[in-house]
Amino acid sequence: MQTKKLMAAIDREWVAERTRELVDIYSVTMAEAEVCQAYEAMMREVGLEVDVREVTPGRNNLYARIAGRGDGPALMLNGHLDTIPVGSCPPARREGNRVYGRGTTDMKGGMAAALAAVKALLESGVELQGDLWLTAIVGHEEVEAQKDGPLALIADRNSGRIGGDRILIVEGRDALWVMSMGSMVFTITLESAAGGKHTQYVPFAENPIRFVGALIERIHQNQLELDAGEAHALAGAERIDLGIVAGGDYFNRTPLSCSLTGTRRWLPGRSAPQVLAELEELARPLAAAGGLGLRVEMEHEREPFETPADDAAVQAVGRAHEQVVGQEAELVGLRIVGDANLYVHGTELPTFYYGPSNETAHADVEWVEVDRLEKAAQVYALAAADYCGVVSPD
Repeated sequence: MQTKKLMAAIDREWVAERTRELVDIYSVTMAEAEVCQAYEAMMREVGLEVDVREVTPGRNNLYARIAGRGDGPALMLNGHLDTIPVGSCPPARREGNRVYGRGTTDMKGGMAAALAAVKALLESGVELQGDLWLTAIVGHEEVEAQKDGPLALIADRNSGRIGGDRILIVEGRDALWVMSMGSMVFTITLESAAGGKHTQYVPFAENPIRFVGALIERIHQNQLELDAGEAHALAGAERIDLGIVAGGDYFNRTPLSCSLTGTRRWLPGRSAPQVLAELEELARPLAAAGGLGLRVEMEHEREPFETPADDAAVQAVGRAHEQVVGQEAELVGLRIVGDANLYVHGTELPTFYYGPSNETAHADVEWVEVDRLEKAAQVYALAAADYCGVVSPD
């Protein structure tokens, strides 16, 4: 009975229109003030009291709670309000079963669906045993923010300002994303103490660039070794990738330094310092062969996370998905990282993802289907009732 009541309480057109309204607001990272105000107003309109947590002036995390009437477990629905740069993505618009615009998938659609679930719980009269939290953050996408919104949320959860025993990030596709590899951006730099010289007077065998080539080949061999090594059942083998090769300042002058920059992704059970040490060990013989100095550095490192498939909240979302969609939810793990990598290690709370869609995230033309927004909202409402527990009618 409660299931039917909650599913019927999700207003398909309401969630579609809220998605379009949010997407219509420019909110690239560091310019979230207007979208924060809009989402706060939407939260208040459905009956929530909102705790406005300033991260930087005008850029606010937003926290709200449906207080449970008993002692059931507490669930936090979480997501970010900022987007990547708009680029060539068309303006917000609704066409039939789709809402178009930057942020529809990543992730204003998910935030509208989460709010629709909260609205349905408040309006249906279904009372929860445990607390349900809705939290919206800034500072997710662009490096400039240095993850200030997620880090503020971690501090607020650890201080007791907000609660929750589990964190469900309303992002990704409609599957149980329960694991991500660790990730870092690494730079390996080879430096010549000999200084720059005219290439005519330096045997090519001694040119620092030659050792960059050898290092690239060694990295390729390392990937083959990783492919043949341990693989995660959900995410596969670890990865090492290169994106930038840099060196030299003139066409016939030996370089003072050369560098390779890329990403390294690793499995749960290993750590960033351990992986960084392995990169240094990989490069050291080649640097020594060329008489070159070596620096290996990392930034934007995120440790891996994995929430067990049998976790109570994961199971609750899985049951809700099956009730709404009519089939078992897929369990997935990915190499890419997100805020769950921060939350799990920062708060020690099991965290996972389930969203309306992810297929067009960061695409030139980003869109989300209204059908999937509606279904996601229904899943969030049913999962909250299942995990937090429902107060029995008198």
